[in-house]
Amino acid sequence: MTTITQRLQESGIDAGQAEALAQDIQQKKYGPLLRQLLLRGLWADVVDEGMPQPQWLARWRELGESGFPFINSPALQRLLDAGVDVHDLTDVVRSAQVLTIYNIAQLIDEPCRDLGYDLEETPDLALTAVDEAGALHRYGSLHDALEELDPAGRHGQPRTLELRQFGGLPGELQREIKDLLAQQAWSQAAVLWKRAVGGELAHCLATVRQLARQL
Repeated sequence: MTTITQRLQESGIDAGQAEALAQDIQQKKYGPLLRQLLLRGLWADVVDEGMPQPQWLARWRELGESGFPFINSPALQRLLDAGVDVHDLTDVVRSAQVLTIYNIAQLIDEPCRDLGYDLEETPDLALTAVDEAGALHRYGSLHDALEELDPAGRHGQPRTLELRQFGGLPGELQREIKDLLAQQAWSQAAVLWKRAVGGELAHCLATVRQLARQL
């Protein structure tokens, strides 16, 4: 029989955290679980950055062709037909989505914020979990923790061009460059970068130094 710990791990939660959440559930402390589920749910539909081709493009086309609302697949196709770089498009869409889910998280945390807390009549409302006994469980701040669960590990920050180019390199070459950067062997790393990506050696040297700060 599948346990709640196993199901949590299947959803992408690491073993230690899944075990801690399972223990909270046994003790009827549901706030941490609610927080994790909401945060992971917000990130779930943010577009992927897969290389060499992100998967969201095909998914959006399928949804558009099936009559699913909200997806403007003809506009997407016009952009691609016009020669828009698919990875530039991915980065712009992802940035818009991350901003949106951050604003949603903030709205869930403070639904009355726009009314202004300077008014005595403004209620202090908050989302809570209600268990079978009717007890309320607060989950803590969502928007403060949203960045920590970024699947890309960048805390919601946009992907730089050099990081994107690095992600498109073969795995073995990535490891080789990463090892050289760890040793601060800038010149050797720059030569490998020039061979793989191109450009002037001086620019490649500056690029790998910038890349080292992001890995």
